[in-house]
Amino acid sequence: MENQIAAEYEVKSKKLICPHCGENKFWTRQTLMNTRASTFFGFDWANRKAQNYICDNCGYVFWFFDRNEKVI
Repeated sequence: MENQIAAEYEVKSKKLICPHCGENKFWTRQTLMNTRASTFFGFDWANRKAQNYICDNCGYVFWFFDRNEKVI
């Protein structure tokens, strides 16, 4: 992704390594975990978020969701 520098990351004390190509550098973004109801009523902003780590080499995407995240 433009303007982002790929880096090494750990999640729950485990180093991320791409299962497809073996790369260890990723860039990140957050993605809303949309539901049909919130989208239908225009409340997408209230959905929970997932943290994404995208492989800098092949584009493989890890999705990590915090089940303990507080919902508004």
